[in-house]
Amino acid sequence: MTVPAALLHASSHQHKGLPPARDGDELSRPLESAGVREFWDNIRPERQTDMSRTAKSAGLDIAELRELLTTIIHKKTRSGAVAMELYTHRCCDLYGSLSDADRTVFLRTLAHEFCAPKGAALEAASAYIEGATRSPDPAQSAHLARTLRDSLTPQYTELFDQINRLPGGFAFLVHMRADMLAHIREDRQDTAARAMSDALMKKLETWIIGTLDLKRITWNSPAYTIEKLGQYESVHAVKSWLDVKRRLGNGRRCFGFFHRSVPMEPLVFVWVALTDSITSNVQSILREREPTSPHGEENAECAIFYSINSQLGLSGVDLGNFLIKRVVGVLRAELPNISTFCTLSPLPRFRAWLDQWLTPERLANPPTDMGIPVQAQRDLLSLVPAASTWTAALKHIINSRGWTSDQDNLGAMEPVVRALGAHYLVNVKRGNSSCAYDPVANFHLRNGACLHRLNWRGNTSYSGLRQSLELMCNYNYVLDRIEDNNERYVRDGSIAVSGDDPYIAQAKALAAQRSPSAPRL
Repeated sequence: MTVPAALLHASSHQHKGLPPARDGDELSRPLESAGVREFWDNIRPERQTDMSRTAKSAGLDIAELRELLTTIIHKKTRSGAVAMELYTHRCCDLYGSLSDADRTVFLRTLAHEFCAPKGAALEAASAYIEGATRSPDPAQSAHLARTLRDSLTPQYTELFDQINRLPGGFAFLVHMRADMLAHIREDRQDTAARAMSDALMKKLETWIIGTLDLKRITWNSPAYTIEKLGQYESVHAVKSWLDVKRRLGNGRRCFGFFHRSVPMEPLVFVWVALTDSITSNVQSILREREPTSPHGEENAECAIFYSINSQLGLSGVDLGNFLIKRVVGVLRAELPNISTFCTLSPLPRFRAWLDQWLTPERLANPPTDMGIPVQAQRDLLSLVPAASTWTAALKHIINSRGWTSDQDNLGAMEPVVRALGAHYLVNVKRGNSSCAYDPVANFHLRNGACLHRLNWRGNTSYSGLRQSLELMCNYNYVLDRIEDNNERYVRDGSIAVSGDDPYIAQAKALAAQRSPSAPRL
């Protein structure tokens, strides 16, 4: 069923006592997620609930919760599968009616009181060790091994299994895991909740296999689906229906993976722009009506993947890799002229890393092996006479409000920021591993992409400035090099390069000159 945006906005205006929206007004209005969600809740049977229960939090009785969870997990009912399904439904309804605070209590109770019992695990381990040394019977050993494995399995996994059997249960668990991750961010010491989140992630990974459908999302897709694009977009915020329509228009593509039990809600989706060259600025994609070749999208030569998003509850589940590969196949079949598949990606941790890198020691004694041109250092110092080093001048400028409005600042900062950005991508690693510290870089390099080009002022939005000093990066998926690139990166962290960016080349050359024991930061 496709519901025009005008209908959604007209109904919401009438509900608020306002005059109906005029034809065309709805496109310039912001996405009213609450109104859209309310509309769909009222017409979709699987989303209908007792409004008296969901109007406000029902509160949480811990004793009743323990009893309900015990009944489901230990199957303490003699009425069979139907009764078990009803108990599980009741549990889901209860969870859905709770406030955020009570949901946290629910999750903590589940994680701490329904994990793997230590006593049972120790007893099973002792029995397995004793049996292995005394009895050569393979059947007995297998039985003891199965008992030990069962004792180490957290009890809450039975609840997850029961919920997944319900209609819409998979989506419910995805949103429940999002709540788990939110709680973990607030309480990083809750290792039991972290273990439960990891266990659910493994379950979701298993259940996803063979259940995903790739779909192209267009302006004619269901309004509920389009609303979800705005809700889950985490890279470049969607501001209005017109913004969505532009991103779904001519020269644009959006593809998503949908779970068969939730056919209107994308689990992961990617935005694509069809262009005649590798794009260096994301605003040229977001603001232009048709960022295609002048001769039409059928003659476009490049597909630019400029935003990949997944539901928070699927964090850690690697769907983006498969989505990109499938979309490349679809685009090659539809538009044979496209020969370049490239991203325009953020550096989400670059500014935070730079703030940590600018230690008092480096402010007083700047490193000499970063490849910063001498003239660029002088240019920075000329802008901040009170600074005694180029690193001190750099820190002063990036902490100054409105520095991007000054052309002198921009000219002096470009070679410095690009050189530091190249060092950050090429040489800064995650802990003691060989993986890139930047999560976006690690994702694409692990998938077999080449590091192609750093783009100064690639994202001039506030978010781009705050996260990466407006720097963006192109990762190039050179199809006949993907497997080799992936193997080398996974093996020893080798980063493949496809372009002629001088800053990336310099960072790789300087890295080769450093001794293996040199600090990576």
